[in-house]
Amino acid sequence: MGKRTAKTAFTAICMVMMLVALTACGSGTDGEKSGASNNPTGYYASTTNVAFTSAYPEHTFKRATFGVQSIETFADNTYILTSTGTSFSGALLFEDSGKYDVVPRGADITKYYGTVTVKDEDGLRTLELSQPTSVMVNSSYSAGANPIGYLNTLAWTDEMGQAAGGEGAALTAEQYLESVSFPATSIIVDPARASFDYTVLKESEEATH
Repeated sequence: MGKRTAKTAFTAICMVMMLVALTACGSGTDGEKSGASNNPTGYYASTTNVAFTSAYPEHTFKRATFGVQSIETFADNTYILTSTGTSFSGALLFEDSGKYDVVPRGADITKYYGTVTVKDEDGLRTLELSQPTSVMVNSSYSAGANPIGYLNTLAWTDEMGQAAGGEGAALTAEQYLESVSFPATSIIVDPARASFDYTVLKESEEATH
């Protein structure tokens, strides 16, 4: 092979390698851009809330519900607020022996979705949460309670509408969302600890928290 032919072949190989490299870099950039809007920017956990309610006169037991919340924020200015309430009934006496006389009553887990504005000032972070635009719920209760199971306002079905309506008329996704949504809310978090105080989201919760 002559020097000129070898030089031409070497140049062609270099051009191909450059094209491959540029294509790979371009694909990587596009991939990063396509997923960037969903990148998490914060994850915060609440303190624990304890609520006591009485089932009298329908039942004789009292119930304690332990509630926790978490908030995830994302680069596209959206949030997911997860609220979990786990319930127990019975004597609710916790002795030093490690034994306790309670009955697990199940749990409610609700995920609220919406938009968020984040503001940092004086070492604190304020999350301005919009009213939820959609929700997902899963619940499981025992001892004669009426579980509503899995509900998703973005994938609503007739069965979900009937479960959400209970003994009354079936609900639409919009009606159910309205019944469980909270108004636009400000939550102050401690960025150093990534924590915030448990927040009562709706006025109807005041009596039980």
